[in-house]
Order: sequence, then structure tokens, then C-alpha cells
Amino acid sequence: MCQHKDELDRLNAEVFVIGFGARTSARAWLQQTCDRFLLLLDPERELYRTYGLQESWLHSWNLRTIWFYVRRLLSGRRWRGIQGSSTQLGGDFIVDTEGFLRLTYRSEEATARPEVAQLLALLRELDEAGKYE
Repeated sequence: MCQHKDELDRLNAEVFVIGFGARTSARAWLQQTCDRFLLLLDPERELYRTYGLQESWLHSWNLRTIWFYVRRLLSGRRWRGIQGSSTQLGGDFIVDTEGFLRLTYRSEEATARPEVAQLLALLRELDEAGKYE
């Protein structure tokens, strides 16, 4: 999403990264990944529960997830260690200006996320429909 920040700005879309870890580790993670978005902390995981996100050892540490991290390490990325809970599954949500959920994506495994193209296409549709004025 970071490389699409200019288009997100044109669409008047705001991206919030919601973390549950300590402020220092969350900021460090955001700086290493993409510090162009607003970071919100939810240490009690109230939003995680509200949006129905789950925790799972099985779905967080399966072969696909391990392979994801092996590839990252082989490409030269630095291992930061486990930050916070390694079993919390994430999700992606698009909420329009009226507060309606337009996209709900709850990850079924740690590395699963919707395609950025899919998210941008939906944001363009909402923009054309006047949901981001």
C-alpha cells in the first residue's frame, strides 16, 4: 500500500495501521515497512475483537508463513524477532464516510491479505459514487 500513497491521497482515503504492541516496537515496525500511514495502538485488542479477528497458532505458524519469512531473510531483510503476539491474525477493512463496512477481510493465516489492486479498485468505485467527498 505504501507505494500507492499518492493515489490513496487522490481518492481521499485514509489508511490506519492498527497495532497492539508497545509504541516503540510498533513505530519501529512501521518505519521499516511504511511510515506514511497513521499508526493507532490497540493494546487491549478491542478493535480486533470488534472486527472479529482471531488468534491461532496453527494459522499463524504454518509452512506458508515460515516460507514467507525464509524468503524475506534470503532477500536480505533483517529479522526483527517476534513483536507482541505471534498468533494474532490481521485483517483489512474499508469503511466509507457513512461508517459502512465496504470490505471485510479477516486473514485466515498470518501472511494472507487481499490484493492491493482489489482494494484500490473498491476505493475508486467508492470515490466515483461520492463516498469519499
